[in-house]
Amino acid sequence: MGVLIGDLMAVADERYGEGGRGKKKSGKRAVGVGKSARGSGGDRDTSARKERGLRDDRIEREREVRDEKPLKEYPPPTASLRTRGRLPPKLMGELSELDFLRKAMGMGMIVSKPWGDSYRYDFVCDTNGKLWRAQVRSTEFRFGPRGYAVHASYYVGRKIVGLTPKDIDVLIGYIVSRDIWYVVPVRAFTPRKNLWFYPDGSKKGAMFEKFREAWGLMTGRKRKRGRSG
Repeated sequence: MGVLIGDLMAVADERYGEGGRGKKKSGKRAVGVGKSARGSGGDRDTSARKERGLRDDRIEREREVRDEKPLKEYPPPTASLRTRGRLPPKLMGELSELDFLRKAMGMGMIVSKPWGDSYRYDFVCDTNGKLWRAQVRSTEFRFGPRGYAVHASYYVGRKIVGLTPKDIDVLIGYIVSRDIWYVVPVRAFTPRKNLWFYPDGSKKGAMFEKFREAWGLMTGRKRKRGRSG
């Protein structure tokens, strides 16, 4: 029994040292091992959480991109069928009459349309009690360096007859592709059967440019300087 007790005390001295205190080296090793084990496990947990977070963020971004509606792309504006010459002349004339109707009424004119096509004028415009018989003629294209032309005539059988003061009071010329209007009194062009307009100028002179946007001839309002209408 004594031997056994002595042996146990010797083992205890080796493990704890004198006074029952554990050896620093062993204690440190034990503590260090514990911290290392806990630290290794903690690092693995932190890395796993980071990986899951990055994966979740990536999935969320992919979902947002997938669900995001693309911006609507509008096709480029196509040229008007009028300026492309794709409409019959009669229909193009009717559209120009609508343009004039909107323009004239926007300036306060009272506009009436005669019944049928038996008259040489398209509209009767009432401006401050004065009536104007207006013929509307339009064009879209320039004829080379010669400018833009509109007819100031009509057919009687196979004969071309020019418009006179017996037929109209004013001819309204409209360049569709340029959105430019000319207000030409009939007495300013008789007996011509075609009127040529040169909005960009001409070396030979442009006699009808003074009637460009000359709505004041009908409305009685003077045109302001520096403005074309």
